[in-house]
Amino acid sequence: MSRAPKVDLDQVVQKCTALGLAHAAGVLPELVEEGTREGFAPLRFLDLVLEREIEWKSDRRVATSLRLSGLPTGRTLEGFDWTFQPRVDRGRLETLATCAFIRQRENVLFLGPPGVGKSHLAVALGVKAVKNGFSTTHFVLDDLMHQLRGDAAIPPTRLKAKRYLNSALLIIDEVGFRPLDRHDANLFFRLVSARYEKGSIVLTSNKHVRDWPEIFAGDEILTTAILDRLLHHVHIVHIDGRSYRLRELDGLLQPQHKPAADASKDLKGSIKNVEQNRTGA
Repeated sequence: MSRAPKVDLDQVVQKCTALGLAHAAGVLPELVEEGTREGFAPLRFLDLVLEREIEWKSDRRVATSLRLSGLPTGRTLEGFDWTFQPRVDRGRLETLATCAFIRQRENVLFLGPPGVGKSHLAVALGVKAVKNGFSTTHFVLDDLMHQLRGDAAIPPTRLKAKRYLNSALLIIDEVGFRPLDRHDANLFFRLVSARYEKGSIVLTSNKHVRDWPEIFAGDEILTTAILDRLLHHVHIVHIDGRSYRLRELDGLLQPQHKPAADASKDLKGSIKNVEQNRTGA
């Protein structure tokens, strides 16, 4: 019986590199040691090598996509303080986090006063979208309008490469903090119209939709056209409650020192204790 040819680890590493399995090539010695220690069968060992490579590539893809998306860091569903906003329907948010609304090209509107967590939750859905493989782009409204103005003269057919149009999910934050003039309002309508039933929009606003004419140059007809497209397939999340920022401010405004009367009482008590100790001595 012929003996099996001896396999050189360095040669296998080189072959992994040639096949584009860069991570597997780098960790192969550790995987061989693990496989030997655990007594893995050949097929199980091959599965382990491929599994580690896929995990590494997935992590790289997510990290790159998050960087390109413009999403602020540190805002996730896991990091949201549900106890501070107990009226937020957690189950509903977790359902939205499955990204089924993106597959159906539906929209999500977060409405409520400033500081209640609208932006955090919108960004958290964006993070979930990226991890589920959906292209995602995040804009604060002012930054988005700056880009739309710069592209205003470009025909819509030539705008398909723009991330605000071709991303599966577009997040527009802080709608309503300042009104748009008629030109900007028309540009916003062109964007919403171009994405209608082609891609999802997650939008945050501090104004109820009935007050949106104030945002869009007081033009009720244009506002109706925008809302008609946004609300056709939509999930609306109303958030009421205290502001996170004001909660932090409340802590800063709490008195750091005892009132003078209490301090005086404590001082008298301390003096009395010292005198008693001296008498006892």
